[in-house]
Amino acid sequence: MEKMIQQYDNMNNLENELIEKIVAILNESIKTKGEAKILLSGGNTPRKMYHKLSLQNIEWDKVHIGLVDERFVDKESPLCNEKMIRDTLIQNQASKAILIGMLFEDDYEQNLLKAKKHYKLFSQADVLILGMGDDGHTASIFPNDPMSDIASKATQADLSNTNAPSEPVQRITLNKSFITECQNVFLMFNGQNKGVVFEKSIEMGSPIHHFIPKLNAVYYAHNA
Repeated sequence: MEKMIQQYDNMNNLENELIEKIVAILNESIKTKGEAKILLSGGNTPRKMYHKLSLQNIEWDKVHIGLVDERFVDKESPLCNEKMIRDTLIQNQASKAILIGMLFEDDYEQNLLKAKKHYKLFSQADVLILGMGDDGHTASIFPNDPMSDIASKATQADLSNTNAPSEPVQRITLNKSFITECQNVFLMFNGQNKGVVFEKSIEMGSPIHHFIPKLNAVYYAHNA
């Protein structure tokens, strides 16, 4: 476990090394398969990294970008993960990348059905970036939520509607099987508090612990 944890003094160094890894994987996939697929998490932690990634020299018109999870909000809401990725990554060199969000319908249940169809494209994606909250949640798989429990135990790759402990409550997420079937799964987080949360996640049974066996690497900036 310790071998796969990459520790950094600051986020800048973490971002640069993780970007190098992502770019190498995407380029190799484009070279061998003619396309690449990457799934990204929202939140504030990866914003700067996504901007840096937008400046990388990749054949972006051959890259499909999807989400790990989403809040069931308006596409133009500042809380929308799709909007954040549009504003940070679908710019510069990456303006030609193909972004597919998770918001399609005004009805929550109908939206899930449509999202499931669209996300078949991302089965076994080349790269998936996870984040982690202070409560040990990852994607939109939360502690003490029955729907999240189902998503974390599912044996078939799929999407789920789950409930967050705070507003906006309604979420859409890739389930555990969908995430763990991806080729390269990286977790990134920062701050000593989250370091402790991750360290104790198995003992506490927090959602992130379900994914530890599948992680290719953990990128952790302890001073951030």
